[in-house]
Amino acid sequence: MQLRDIKGAIHVHSRYSDGSGSVEEIIAAAEKADLDYCILTDHDTLKAAEDGFGGRYAKMLLVVAAEVSPFLRGHCLAVGCRDVKGYRWMPERFFLRKLRRDGADTYIAHPGGQVKPTFGINLRQWHAWQEEQFTGIEIWSYMHDWVENIRPLTLPKYYLHPERAIDGPDRRVLGLWDRLNLHRRVVGIGALDAHAVKMFFGLFVAFEYEFLFRTILTHVFVDEWGHNAQEDTVRLTRSLREGRAYVSYEVDAPAEGFDFRAGDDVVMGARARFREGMTLHVTLPQAAETKLIHNGRLTDDCTGTGAEFKAAGPGVYRVEVRLQGRPWIFSNPIFLGTSGK
Repeated sequence: MQLRDIKGAIHVHSRYSDGSGSVEEIIAAAEKADLDYCILTDHDTLKAAEDGFGGRYAKMLLVVAAEVSPFLRGHCLAVGCRDVKGYRWMPERFFLRKLRRDGADTYIAHPGGQVKPTFGINLRQWHAWQEEQFTGIEIWSYMHDWVENIRPLTLPKYYLHPERAIDGPDRRVLGLWDRLNLHRRVVGIGALDAHAVKMFFGLFVAFEYEFLFRTILTHVFVDEWGHNAQEDTVRLTRSLREGRAYVSYEVDAPAEGFDFRAGDDVVMGARARFREGMTLHVTLPQAAETKLIHNGRLTDDCTGTGAEFKAAGPGVYRVEVRLQGRPWIFSNPIFLGTSGK
């Protein structure tokens, strides 16, 4: 199956909620960062779409979604929804079901939560895991990875050298993701939670959009791209929903050229019958260390520009790639002999 790899930024806020930039500025930053798509997720509003901002801008596709943000509860990104009114006081199980009925794909935002009173951060951890109405979860979020390592004394160092605070996805979130995938397909996405916050009375912006658009991206494999904005939006959201995607940290190196599949045609997110002797193939754009994760456990590793692993048995397989010891690429799983539904 010949697929095209497109890269983009997910979880971005504008002035329509609590971001500092206009949608025009976000579009310009995404174009400068050479993104193929950007998913805008302002809190509890689709006003950007109502004002006509969704669509293609040169080579970049802007998708207007929303971050559903109930008071003192977990948040989710709603992609493809028609309305996000009335969720402010709604428990998770109700708003997930309502969003599903509305035709939305839902991705749990910052599932591990984040509480940093010193920095005014109080985001609730997601607890409603018994609900199976959500499509996926953020497995790695730039701003939350950065904030996790920040203390008042380390703030200047990590602000000037933000890459030193980025150490990869929360292992607890990855473990949870692995357990969820044992029962059904739960898509893993990369996120930014980009706000481009203005500091010191607006004298400068912390983590500008263009900077963030060169960090944690989500690559999605689509069969066609670039002809029609409406059709491309459908292709993007469908491929993401099906898990044909991987997460990359682009600061150290671009990830385009990565591929992970079973046999010749079982791609990420897909399911297939397990057969003895099945081989899992990994292709990399440059030499790195690849780790094979089977049902949540590390089972093999290899260093080089590619890898071939023998499937040990039925189960859920994904790979993690490190470049010179730093986290680089995290694939979505392949389901062999399991439902993956």
